[in-house]
Amino acid sequence: MFCSPQVTTELATLRNAPLLNPHFGMVIKYLDVLNRSADILLSSTGGMGLPTWLVEVQHFMKHLERRMRTRMPLTPIERTAILSFSQYWRRMVQPPYNMGRPEAQIVLITLAEFVSH
Repeated sequence: MFCSPQVTTELATLRNAPLLNPHFGMVIKYLDVLNRSADILLSSTGGMGLPTWLVEVQHFMKHLERRMRTRMPLTPIERTAILSFSQYWRRMVQPPYNMGRPEAQIVLITLAEFVSH
């Protein structure tokens, strides 16, 4: 991934976390790191980093699914933050972000639907 070393390290730490603990605000931290990685990755590669970024979003979704299977629901703040994240990135259709591409829309819509239920 072509990001700053700090963002790459933070993503790796969150990706390897056993659970996104609500008491430590890990969902909000993960969203912040995803936002920063999108800004760096997509703007520096002219949108070519979109598939890599979408894979990171899917890792985040897997963490959410794992947490919900352990009967630890999202807090209202986490749910709102995830929905805002999804809506924000779905609207970023101009270069360099190009979130209008079908694969980006599918991942972001799936994320929003996942937390809505």
